[in-house]
Amino acid sequence: MTSKAHTRSRPPSGPEPAPYRSGYVALVGRPNAGKSTLFNAFIGLRLSIVTPKPQTTRSRILGIVTRPASQMIFLDTPGLLEPQYRLHATMAQQIELAARQADLSLLLIDAERPEDHADLVRAFLRQATRPVVPVLNKADLLPPTAVDSALSAAAAAFGVGPMTPLSALRGDGVAALLDRLESMLPAGPQLYPEDMVAEQPERFFAAEYIREAAFGQLEDEVPYAVSVAIEEFREQPGRTYIGATLYVERDSQKGIVIGRGGTRLRTIGTLARQELELFLDTPVFLDIRVKVRPDWRRKERDLKEFGYE
Repeated sequence: MTSKAHTRSRPPSGPEPAPYRSGYVALVGRPNAGKSTLFNAFIGLRLSIVTPKPQTTRSRILGIVTRPASQMIFLDTPGLLEPQYRLHATMAQQIELAARQADLSLLLIDAERPEDHADLVRAFLRQATRPVVPVLNKADLLPPTAVDSALSAAAAAFGVGPMTPLSALRGDGVAALLDRLESMLPAGPQLYPEDMVAEQPERFFAAEYIREAAFGQLEDEVPYAVSVAIEEFREQPGRTYIGATLYVERDSQKGIVIGRGGTRLRTIGTLARQELELFLDTPVFLDIRVKVRPDWRRKERDLKEFGYE
């Protein structure tokens, strides 16, 4: 008697699981378009400093969002502007480099000033070699009846596809935008450890928080002449010691930063220390000194020393 081989029927195969996605997204736009606010909303931490003054962001800042199906690496960049100093030229280079390295760019248009220096935005779009996702930020500041017309006008002005309304400050539309960006990234492996949210060292963020406090206390041209260098960063039992030098370009600016009887410098130090203690989750002893570095914004050597080149 011949035996028959018994085979178990296979169930029909289901759909292939979605591939894991990873990649870089550059945030681009005019100063004060809300790039840093949106960057922080994406990351869920206040990594990028935010002030009402333009040109607050001077360097690319990297933040990482790891989700079950993706890892998105966001690059916050300086605002698009016409260079007046060598510092501005290095900021423009940071934007160009970020957009070139990224898998796609997220272009933020300010709903209150949609055509602010539109020529700079159009120039960026002409040079873009990767997909660009345009969004109209601060849409919450418009009357509800004006949002659709503002979206259409901005899309037509810049020759881009349909624009998405957004409020980075309130968080409106942020989750949906994250989902959209995730779907546009290429398939690829996780690039950073799951618990990592930033690439820059703590010294970098210490300098940024001090500069943010200075921007908030200074007016006119003075805040733009400020740079901060961290000279010492020591983790001690029960606290962290940070020694910093705040550089300005002229003696008159030094006097303004220090203030009468040192009051303004003490205020800057107090505000920066409070933010640093939240960021580092430890008491901080912050020692800030003020020095003059003439015309540092125009000098390649100084820009390299301060980490801008």
